Amino acid sequence: MPAIQFGGLASNLDTKGIITALMAAERLPLIRLQRQQATVTARGAAWSSLGTSLTDLLAKLQAFTVTGAGNLRTATYADIGKLTATADTSAVTGQYQVRVDQLATASSATSTGTIGTAITDATATGTLAALPLAGAASAGQVGIVVDGTILAVTVGNPTTTSLSSVMAAMASAIQAKIRTTDGAATVTASIVGNKATFSVSGAAANHALSFGVASDTSNLLTLAGLSGSSTSTFGLGSPTLTGSTLLGVVRTTSSLDTAGLTGLTSTASGVLTINGSAIAYDSTVDSLATVLSRINNSAAGVIASVDRVNDRVVFTRKTAGPLALAIQDTSGTLAAALKLAPGTTGAQIVGLSSKVTVNGTTTTSDTNRVSTAIAGVTLDLLATNVTASTLTVGVDAVAIQNSLQAIVTSYNALADKLDTLAAHTAGGPTGALESRANVASLALGLRTSLMAISGSFSGSIRSLADIGVSSGAVGAKVGSTTRLSLDPTKLNNALTVDATTVGRLLNSVQGVLAPVVDRLKALTGGTGAVRAGTDGATAELAMLSSAAARLQARLDVRQASLERKFAALEATLARSQVVAGAVAAQVARS
Repeated sequence: MPAIQFGGLASNLDTKGIITALMAAERLPLIRLQRQQATVTARGAAWSSLGTSLTDLLAKLQAFTVTGAGNLRTATYADIGKLTATADTSAVTGQYQVRVDQLATASSATSTGTIGTAITDATATGTLAALPLAGAASAGQVGIVVDGTILAVTVGNPTTTSLSSVMAAMASAIQAKIRTTDGAATVTASIVGNKATFSVSGAAANHALSFGVASDTSNLLTLAGLSGSSTSTFGLGSPTLTGSTLLGVVRTTSSLDTAGLTGLTSTASGVLTINGSAIAYDSTVDSLATVLSRINNSAAGVIASVDRVNDRVVFTRKTAGPLALAIQDTSGTLAAALKLAPGTTGAQIVGLSSKVTVNGTTTTSDTNRVSTAIAGVTLDLLATNVTASTLTVGVDAVAIQNSLQAIVTSYNALADKLDTLAAHTAGGPTGALESRANVASLALGLRTSLMAISGSFSGSIRSLADIGVSSGAVGAKVGSTTRLSLDPTKLNNALTVDATTVGRLLNSVQGVLAPVVDRLKALTGGTGAVRAGTDGATAELAMLSSAAARLQARLDVRQASLERKFAALEATLARSQVVAGAVAAQVARS
């Protein structure tokens, strides 16, 4: 921390002010350097800003010279909902008669039968925990609604309670309620075709019956496919009500050995091969859900899932087309247990190729995207139709207008910026690049190039002016302004008369835009004026900063020297004053 200075205490001089005044004069060169730094910084920023504007114009021009925006096409199909079409710049305008004969589908393989162990009346006498239900049954209560009255049935401990006893208790509760108004009705519970079934006989009327209430604490109704099942004609109209899902199904989260898969040979090193991709498993540890996940994440190219309602597995190819699935047990018997092996079996529905007819010629594809039926046009098939409809390929006038307007807008923004950067006002503000003569003439040169007439074309379309671009507002005298404008009507007329020539004028190397693109590339490239300007400003700024730093260091030394000298002067004066005071005191005493 610098020492506190009290200048002039001995001399009564403002030594601090004197030092400041002396240093102010010596700081003038530094101030000039700092002003130069500000000027060069502004010039560098101006070159960078100019480069951004030139690059933007270049990108707008390259939309034509690189991506062919002047030949943009539209494709519309009369039979909406059957297909969508997109046309690229190579598409030939015209009309085509198109019919979608067939959509592409993916091959799939489905188990030829249920894969779990079915539950029967005989096996239902076993405990809930021991049965091959879709999940672990829980104890609690389930609700049954009979004729508007909620009945509660208790599900005991799954390790000691049988499915048959719970179903019998449900049937008894239903019967007791029905008999309050229908005394001869008898309700029985049984398992038919692996599904829970409740039957009524001797009823004299219909009764409303539904399973499940919000307060249920056991999941048994869900496992039995009864939750949500209902009928309003249980009796005369509907003597039976059956659960919606199978009771005995494969357990997807248990190990394969305990999942209830019939026909599975226990193994700790099985391999299921699908489309050449080997899926290894350990039947003592891995569950069916784990194996299916491995299949989905493998290179087999299929989506594997479980059909819970029918207790089957389904493999579907990820891509469409008439290619069958190859499924086999390399080791173990999992494919056989899933009723999908060997290889191509009756379990498979082989996919189809798509078919589309254009002007009487049929094209097939393994996908529903067809790009070979019409040159330059891609068809995305959505649905079949019986008769052909018209596909029209036309000029995308709106897109071409937007792309051309983007050039006009970008050029005008560049011209505005150049006016600012190259401005020269006597006695007033000037632009950061006003001393660069090539900058002042840049806009004029670019505009001249853009509006040039191409010698490679003949006829009525040879320049941008012929398709609606002018250097003035629509209707204004040519050359009356320094900005560009676009007349959409004139552009549309030109596209209607000769869209091909318009595209060539804008897109080809013989067109009017290619020379401007080359010029802009030269300006913005590694050895161009913009790079030279920014690099020059950077280098000059570095030199000025270095010089300013050195000068500041010398000024700091000079100020420190002045402060020491004035401090020494003050100290000398102070000592003289002390001596003079002592002498005066001595004289006074004598």
